Amino acid sequence: MAAHLTEAQKTRALAKLEDNWSLSEVAADLNVSKSCIYYIKKRWQEQQRLRRPIRQGIGKVSNEQEDNALVEFIHQNPFKTAAKAREETLFPGSVRTAQRRLKQSGRSDLKHCAAARKVFLSNEHKQIRVQFANEMLNQEHAFWNNVLFSDEKTFQSCGSVETPGIVSLSA
Repeated sequence: MAAHLTEAQKTRALAKLEDNWSLSEVAADLNVSKSCIYYIKKRWQEQQRLRRPIRQGIGKVSNEQEDNALVEFIHQNPFKTAAKAREETLFPGSVRTAQRRLKQSGRSDLKHCAAARKVFLSNEHKQIRVQFANEMLNQEHAFWNNVLFSDEKTFQSCGSVETPGIVSLSA
């Protein structure tokens, strides 16, 4: 059986019904179910049209102000995730919707980036690191009080960042 009849087939079905064909005869001729012909006839009698109505779908969950607030929050806090931005701006949609709105904003300074891939150490790198460690071995206590150790992750200590950072769009 055909999925949908064309307008020409529907018009032909209505013409046959007007020529006193039964629903069963028209359905058999067009190779569709009797209920299909019944609904074509009913739609024509009630609404004077053959096409199915165009559906509008559901509306957007957020308005332009809420979208702009989300984008502005991420612009001012580049290291926050979309989930955190959604939570703090009271964005009404899901985290996935917030991610879509950030991507749709089109702002070039909101780049969602994947983490950089770590390059394996070559023998030369290993030798340089050992040499550096040996040089620092005899430093005094006052020197080590001014050293900041990092686990090589991107972080923002405080204040604002002048250049755009990494925006994680993952939840």
